[in-house]
Amino acid sequence: MLSGLQQQLSHQRFLVASEVGFLKQYISAVSAQAWGGQLSWQSQQSQQSQQSQQSWQCQQQPGKGWKSCVRVVENNEAVMAAFGMVSGQKMPLILWEWGTLVNSQWSSAAHGWLDFCPFTEVSQCQLPQ
Repeated sequence: MLSGLQQQLSHQRFLVASEVGFLKQYISAVSAQAWGGQLSWQSQQSQQSQQSQQSWQCQQQPGKGWKSCVRVVENNEAVMAAFGMVSGQKMPLILWEWGTLVNSQWSSAAHGWLDFCPFTEVSQCQLPQ
């Protein structure tokens, strides 16, 4: 009976540790998104070519492990991808959001939260290392 109880407790400990790890990742990604929203980004008008318009601009806060990337789509409409690296986690949790760049400043769109990358081509969703 004690052996069965020990197995149940071990399983519960694993589940709690997994949940705590996810919450740390989520909090870090939300922080990276808020930080990215306060940064200055290149808007469509200030970019040199169509090639650079279609690529990700990324900024990193190494001390906290945050990374925010913006990709201008058209008419200063853009997508932000933000994540924070948490020790012990192999893959980051990425938060996606629609918005616009006005005078190089990010402005979140109303109801702009996304559950996944909005682009149909996988290559467009790959963020720079």
